Order: sequence, then C-alpha cells, then structure tokens
Amino acid sequence: MNDPDNLRIISRLSMDYVVSIYSAILRGSRHDPIDAIILSTVAVANVAHLNTDAAMSQAYGGIDAPEPADIKRPISRNAVALSLGLSYETARRRIQRLLDEGALVEVEGGLVGSNEQASPDMVRAMAEQNAVLLRRLIRQLRDHGVEV
Repeated sequence: MNDPDNLRIISRLSMDYVVSIYSAILRGSRHDPIDAIILSTVAVANVAHLNTDAAMSQAYGGIDAPEPADIKRPISRNAVALSLGLSYETARRRIQRLLDEGALVEVEGGLVGSNEQASPDMVRAMAEQNAVLLRRLIRQLRDHGVEV
C-alpha cells in the first residue's frame, strides 16, 4: 500500500506494534533478542505456506489447533542467515545452541521450531498477546484515519 499522506502515521504505529510484540516475547523467553528473532524467523518460515491457502490457514487458526509437525516446512540455516542479514557463521553458531537447548529441531530439509511441543503455554500466551496488540494497532490506525 502506497499511502503517502499517512506514511509516517503507519510507520510510527506499526513500529510501536513491533517493539511491543518483541518486548512481550523477550519478557516471556529466556533467549536474547537475536536468538528470539532467529526463533521467530524459523517459526514464520515453517508455516508461511498456510498464508496462501485460506482453508488450511483456517483449519489451524484456533488457539487449540496448532499446526502439526508434518505440515511445517523446514528452513535452512543459510536461509535464516540471509533473511536476517547475519553472517552464516553467527547464524550457524546461534542455531546450534538453540538446537542443543531444544528450542529448534533439525529435520530433513532444515530447521523447525519446537516451542509448540516444549512450551505450549508460552506459545498460547504469545498468540493471545499478539492478537491484543494487533487489534490495538488496527484500532489506532483507524482512529488516525488510515484505511485498514
């Protein structure tokens, strides 16, 4: 969306959302910010294909309907490094530590997040917090006259 009349409003409010969600993630996690971003990148990549299939997305849309492991698509270490602008060695070292901790698992084709199995209560709390913050962003955008 190219909305030059509201671009700064959109930027301010969306950056507030990003900072708020990562603040919540970091408060609920034992990981440092870079590791939290790596975990988020893997989690998003694992289920990104659902965004192109409305029926499948809806099937796994509820809080009590997590995506099963067999539909998650792994992401390579190299893809994580490239998507975050990290050196391969930095990504490799941090990913190895996350694998050793059990926060990630390695499967054929790459990496899959394991928080759904390891910390389902945390995943649920983060999903609920994300929904609250996203609704707040949408409300704020509308209040500022930005078409959503």
